[in-house]
Amino acid sequence: MSQAVPKSEASRMAQFMGLKQWQTMDDLTLVRRVASGLPVSAVRSIVHRIDPNEMSVRVDDLIPKATYYRIKNRRKPLSKHQSEKIFALSKVFSETLRQYQDDRESTLLFLLRPHPLLGGRSPLAVARDSIAGADLVLKLLDQAEAGIVV
Repeated sequence: MSQAVPKSEASRMAQFMGLKQWQTMDDLTLVRRVASGLPVSAVRSIVHRIDPNEMSVRVDDLIPKATYYRIKNRRKPLSKHQSEKIFALSKVFSETLRQYQDDRESTLLFLLRPHPLLGGRSPLAVARDSIAGADLVLKLLDQAEAGIVV
């Protein structure tokens, strides 16, 4: 039995975040979903994509532990701000995995190792600071893929 393949970038990202009905997700639906609040389970889903045993990256590296459990216990979605940040981190994690051919070890090394073009900070630290930080890490990944020395 073959596994379903995402039809669009939106459905690919929705699948990466563990969202239900990812197969039919289009760009606008994903935008609405992020704006209305992602499920708290998306946080654990993206962490498990890069570090299934949470040895190097844990849920509380992305969202404060107390906040995570408070939202989870109340069965509420993440706030719009938290959802946007988790979506931005999902893009960083997904792109890093893609560039490292799904090699989690290499992905984690890249994300956790201080980088000179990021002021000696790790890509994960920069990406989790803000959406602008995540965009900067994506730009760095784009430059690496284009063959520009980074």
